[in-house]
Amino acid sequence: MTSDRSRKTWALIALLAAFACRADPVEVSLHLPSGAEIVSQRYPARGESGRLLALWLTDGRSEDEQKAAADMATRGVETWVTDFLAPYFLPVLSSSWSQIPEQDLREWLETLHTRNPGQRIVLIASGRAATLALRAANDWQARHGEGAANRLAGALLMWPLLYQELAPGQEPDYDPIVRQTHLNLVILQPKSSAGFWWRERLKNFLEGAGSRVWLNVLPGLRDGFYGRGDITPREISASARLGEMLLDGLKPLLDKDKP
Repeated sequence: MTSDRSRKTWALIALLAAFACRADPVEVSLHLPSGAEIVSQRYPARGESGRLLALWLTDGRSEDEQKAAADMATRGVETWVTDFLAPYFLPVLSSSWSQIPEQDLREWLETLHTRNPGQRIVLIASGRAATLALRAANDWQARHGEGAANRLAGALLMWPLLYQELAPGQEPDYDPIVRQTHLNLVILQPKSSAGFWWRERLKNFLEGAGSRVWLNVLPGLRDGFYGRGDITPREISASARLGEMLLDGLKPLLDKDKP
């Protein structure tokens, strides 16, 4: 009886400690020359780290993404979660990502670069938002040349949907940005999704353009698993570890010796 009570007490203490250590977000609004206002949820890193700045490009404010960002911050990676569709009143459609102005994307990333000296930037995106991350990286490299790699560590893409509209029975025809990208990339690909069967083809296209790609398969998961209405017990468990999953995926991008 006493032992059981003791275990419950320690479990409660551990839970309270976890909440106490969790990073609280700060809302940051950046007003661009175009008049657009980009709003981000910034999760400052605890402790000393500060060497990496993760910019998470999303299409909404998922509670699971916010929790994952907070978990990453408590482990030393400052994370900004940014809804890039809301400022332009764009619906969550595959065609919306191409409507985000190139100039605004450039000004936003350049402002963050200027305000956070000494930090390497990594881009995070999932699904169709992956095209936006690659566009941002491509523009960054065009602007900064050989020095771009010193500040842009790469991008982590979850189940990226980088193909154009796909006709039944045809192989995917990728967005032109795929052939323009030469970047360090990590791809997290759920196994229980259509993209799993095209994973090596996408990897070959990206590597053919000059990117270095680390491909991690996620067994038992589907695209967008943490936001599904029919989420499975395994996906619920993975959702709780999303921040840890992203940090593990980022490891190859943190090695400055890699090209």
